[in-house]
Parts: sequence; structure tokens; C-alpha cells
Amino acid sequence: MNLKNFIIKKSITKLASLSFIVLIIFIAYSQYDTKTFSLGFKRIQNLLGRMYPVDFSILPELKQPIIETINIALFSSVLALCTTLILLPILTNVLFKLKIIPKIFSAVFSIFRTMPFLIIAAILVSLFSTGVFSGFVSIYLINILTSAKLLKEYAEEVEIKQLEAMESLGASKFIIYKNAILSNLKPQVISVYFLTLESSIRGASVLGLVGAGGIGQRLWQELNHLRYDRVSIIIITLVILIFVIDLVSYYFRNLQNTSQLNFEKFLLRRNVVKFGIPLIIVGSILYVTNFINISHERFIIGLKQLNVLAKGIINPDLAYVPKMLSELFVSIEIALSATIFAAVTAIFTSYLSSVNLFGKYKALGVKVFINILRTFPPIIVALIFFRGFGPGAISSFFALYIYTVGVMTKMYNEVLEGINNNVLLMTKSLGLGSFISYVKIIFNGYFPEFVTIVLYRFESNIKNSTILGMVGAGGIGHLLVNNIEYRNWNRISTLLIGLSLSIIIIENISYFIRMRVKK
Repeated sequence: MNLKNFIIKKSITKLASLSFIVLIIFIAYSQYDTKTFSLGFKRIQNLLGRMYPVDFSILPELKQPIIETINIALFSSVLALCTTLILLPILTNVLFKLKIIPKIFSAVFSIFRTMPFLIIAAILVSLFSTGVFSGFVSIYLINILTSAKLLKEYAEEVEIKQLEAMESLGASKFIIYKNAILSNLKPQVISVYFLTLESSIRGASVLGLVGAGGIGQRLWQELNHLRYDRVSIIIITLVILIFVIDLVSYYFRNLQNTSQLNFEKFLLRRNVVKFGIPLIIVGSILYVTNFINISHERFIIGLKQLNVLAKGIINPDLAYVPKMLSELFVSIEIALSATIFAAVTAIFTSYLSSVNLFGKYKALGVKVFINILRTFPPIIVALIFFRGFGPGAISSFFALYIYTVGVMTKMYNEVLEGINNNVLLMTKSLGLGSFISYVKIIFNGYFPEFVTIVLYRFESNIKNSTILGMVGAGGIGHLLVNNIEYRNWNRISTLLIGLSLSIIIIENISYFIRMRVKK
């Protein structure tokens, strides 16, 4: 590309981006005027005022819901990872010559991965009644789908020659899988476990909103009783719980990357793995069977209802397609607008939270603030805005915007703090200010990474906007929760097909854009 074409392309890109942002602002302004915004924020201010003083007297009552939440997250992650490792040989192309089987399983897993966990939980509650069982199974299934995707990618990077060498020595498929694949995947397995645990604790904390157990059930109860002084202590407890789990996860993921082993430590770790892991698995299964506490009778009734669901799912209600498309467009609009505004904000917050650009001590305060934003599950923020603005898309927009700013800032901040010091010295030698050099040189240089982060968050926000609709914040989630309540499985089938297809299409468009930007 010559200089003239580069300048033209850059000008067109800037003009298209600006036009798109203006269009989003116009759509938002056409639906919500200044008076609506002012009144909504006054209501939120009043709500926040009613959260103080905090009612600490209910802390003893929160013990059981907190234990439920931790148990769901912890044991669903353990058992999901074990299940994934059992399924991994048939998900990868490295062990078997017949490539069609991994392709079929990957396609099925990709379709189910498009379904938000709270929708799965709501369906299970409708089938098996309220309680921990539905919440545990929903998080367990989502963890299998997530860990399978990550570990499959890692497994397919294993050196093929090593597998062929073992096969030529007459080693069985099981021995090859155990010694050549699993032994190379140990660091990744640990990392994937803690990543799923972080995601699970956020998911488990809001399962109670659909009656699937955990602390979210008590949160919903206090919100409906307008006990905002109790809502505040529940939210604070949730934030601390998620923050602690994130810290523990971060510590162990970094520990296994940096620790050096001598021979004695190696033997000790091998013995711990050899005897400890089977004990953990057996102990987890025994504990979970007691913990989920579902009667045999209730389970059988649920399986019968599952058969009714299956018959309804394979016969979608095509007359419901126009309604589905209308609400699906609302969900996509919410996700897109929240992602765009969060991306613009993250350009500035990433700079302010970068130690090497903004300064160590000044960036520390911003980092703390960003971590707080990232810790709040979007659905809890949506509930607060829902009380201010009422039912509709605006509550969902603000919830996604706040959470996405936190996540995007953290991800891009890691990119910025990984910049080579020579690049920073070069920008300083040009005599430019810190912020000007960031905008003009560094941001342009690392623009592909930023676009990748934005696109990944947009894909994720499509699912999040669906979940937020389930608590009255607009979009296709509102239709889903209503039809699940009345067990209209034919309509639910239509909604899920539309949602899955839209997510798959968006993921493929996103992948195409990412590949083009990297070139």
C-alpha cells in the first residue's frame, strides 16, 4: 500500500467510526430525552442513599447462601475439568485418523456454547424445580464447553512427531494421550481450571435470580422487599467474594508459571498428583451428590419433562420469528452501543491505569477503580439501573457499559504494560508529551490488539445482553424468561435458534475482521 492509499484508507476509517458513533448517539437520544436521563439518575441517587446505613445484622443469615455459591463454583469447575479431560481425545484431531468425529463434536459444542448460562439455569429450574441442582448443572455444563474449547486448542499444538514416535513404539492411544498430551498440558490445565473458577463464581453469584440457588436468591428477595440497606451488604459481600477468588486464581496461575522444581519437589508433586487428584475427584463427586439435594422422585419428573422439552425444541414455532427478530435486534443494539462507548472510554482509562505511561503511583488508584468495575457482575448493575430507569434497554446499556469498560481496560492495559522500554524511550526522545505519544504513536502501533479486544467483548456482550433481558432490561432475554415460565418450548426453540445463529454469524464476522486487521 502506497502513502496516498494509506492516507485515504485512514481517513475513511476515521469518518466511518465517527459516523457510527453519531448514529448510536442519535438512536439513543431518539428513545431517551434529557428529562428521562435526569429523572432516572435522581432515582438511582435516591436508591443509593437508601442503601446506607448498611444492615450488618443479616450477615449470619448470608453464611449458607455464600457457602452454596462457593460450592457451586468450586465443584462444578473441578468436575467439568475432569469431564473435559475424558472427552478431550474425541475433541482433538491428534489421536484418531477419523477427523469427522472431532468436527461433529466441535460443531455441537460450539452451538451449545452460544447459550448463556442463566438461560440454561432457568430451563433446568422449570424442569427440575428451584434449588442448587439446577444451578450446579448449568455452571457445570458451561464450564465443560469453555474448558473444552481452550484445552482443545492447546492439545492441537502438541508436537505431532512426538506422538508418531510413541505410536511407532507400539504405545496404546491411552498411553500416548497420558504421556504425550496430558503431561504437556499440565500448566494449561491448571490455568484453565482457575479461569473457569473465576467465571463460575460470577455466574454462581447470580443464579438465585432464576431460583437456582446461591446468594443471588437472597439478593432478589431483598430487592423485591425494597430492603436496600440489606441489598448493599449482599452486594459488598459478593464483590469481596469475587475479588478474593480472582486474587487466589491469579496467585496460583502465576505460581505454576514461575516456580522452579528440584528433583525432591518434583517427586513430591508427582505423588501429590498421583494420589491427590483421584481423592479430590472421588471426594467432589460424593460431596456434590449430597450437596445438590434433589429427591429421586423429583429427578424422574424432571427427566420426563425433559422429554417434553426435546419434542418442543425440534418443532420451532416459525410464526414467532418476527417477534424474535425484533427483540434480537434490540439485544444486538444494546451490546453494540455499550461496546462502542466502552471502547472509546477504555482508550483513556487504559492510559491512566498503565504504570509505564501514566506513572506508578498515579496509575495505582485508577487500577483499583477499574478492578471494582470489573468485579461487579453486569446483572447486579442492571438491577440498580432498572430501579432508576424502569424496564427497558437503557438499564442494560449502562450495566454492560460499566462492566465492559473495566474488562477492556484491564485487557488493553496488559498489552500496554508489556511494551518494550525501547519504544517508550523512542517516544520520549521525540519531545512529545506522555499522552500525545500514547495517542499518536503507541495506540496506533497497538491498534490491532485493541480491535481484537473490542471484538471479543462485543461477542461476549451479545450473551450478556440476553441475560440482562431476563431481569427486565430489554431484548430477547425478556421473551426467553417469559416463555420458559410458561414452558412454551416451541417458542423457546425459535428464540434459541435465532440467538445461536446470530452469535455464530457475529463470531465469524469478528474473526474475519481480526484477521484483516492483523495483516
